[in-house]
Amino acid sequence: MKILILSCNTGGGHNTAARAMKEEIERQGHEAIVLDYLALANQITSNLISSSYINMARYSPHFFGMIYRTSMAISTNRHLSPVYYANIPIAKRLAAYLEENPVDGIVMTHLFAMEGLSYLRRRGDALPVNVAIATDYTCQPFWEDLDCDYYVLPHEDLIDEYASRGLPPDRLRAYGIPVSSQFSREENRGDARRRLNLPEEEPLFLVMGGSMGSGHILTFTERLLAEVRNGTIAVICGSNQKLLSAMEERFSREPRVRLIGFTNEVADYMSACDVLYTKPGGLTSTEALVRNVPLIHTAPIPGCETANSRFFAEHGISFSAHTIEEQIRYGCDLAQNAVIQREMMRRQSKNARPDAARKILALIEEKAQARRPGKTDPPKE
Repeated sequence: MKILILSCNTGGGHNTAARAMKEEIERQGHEAIVLDYLALANQITSNLISSSYINMARYSPHFFGMIYRTSMAISTNRHLSPVYYANIPIAKRLAAYLEENPVDGIVMTHLFAMEGLSYLRRRGDALPVNVAIATDYTCQPFWEDLDCDYYVLPHEDLIDEYASRGLPPDRLRAYGIPVSSQFSREENRGDARRRLNLPEEEPLFLVMGGSMGSGHILTFTERLLAEVRNGTIAVICGSNQKLLSAMEERFSREPRVRLIGFTNEVADYMSACDVLYTKPGGLTSTEALVRNVPLIHTAPIPGCETANSRFFAEHGISFSAHTIEEQIRYGCDLAQNAVIQREMMRRQSKNARPDAARKILALIEEKAQARRPGKTDPPKE
């Protein structure tokens, strides 16, 4: 089988989920093609939209939140949104791409690609089995526009929310968010620390700002350092080179702070730590959930991250607080209290969905095989 994975570069989460799907598809012996949906228009358009999104999330989170709230207010199933119509020109290029590069299935990790495919489906194009993957623990704006074969949700407790927004319940699949198999691999904390050259005996606090390195990480690290008398703080700055440079200038002479830029060893750092501090991005939070790491959510980017934090807190799989002081206190208490740690990790194990990518692939395999050659409509459930 050949499967097309459509993502976008607006933040790292969509691409992280896309890579996890590619990993599983290729592990099962199929061919996977990851494509930046926006680049079907042109690379300049993709770069412009992606950089605008990232800069807004990093430097104007409250404005980002205002746009999110406005989008939710106008999101409805009574009519199609401006986002849907804006994607029609790119959707036509997707149709041309599929004509020249036929595939057996399509996986989408970003709303823009889902909007474009929905347009093609409504105009009657013959399409392969297609699956839309939600990468946050809430139904985002404009999902009412969509008309895809299947919708994969992060958790079964979200089914009613999606159904209430007009998505057909028979097309909803609560398989989870796909993450790399690295996060479900058995890993000993001591082995991880030795491999990463981290102290083995003292507490280790891991601080992350997501792939974009957003949030007030420098201030947070300063205040955490003031509270942690015995322990090491490892900080992953992601792709934010400006943040990394500022952190190096501030902490270069502080041996208890280890600074890491972009890394492919996130799973190992999670294995090594006693407590993880991270903003509540859908992918990073899911990776921590699957990795079974005691988790403190820091300040969210207003919007879907607020919903992620609320979902995790309600299920007892993270702690969150409004102020840096409270977040630090919760983390320090969690690092010292084995009973609370075990209970949180027990709940994480109950709610984790480490086999999401495998289940999504199995769905595509089953439905693609069931379709007869030339059949354009999805099989009846």
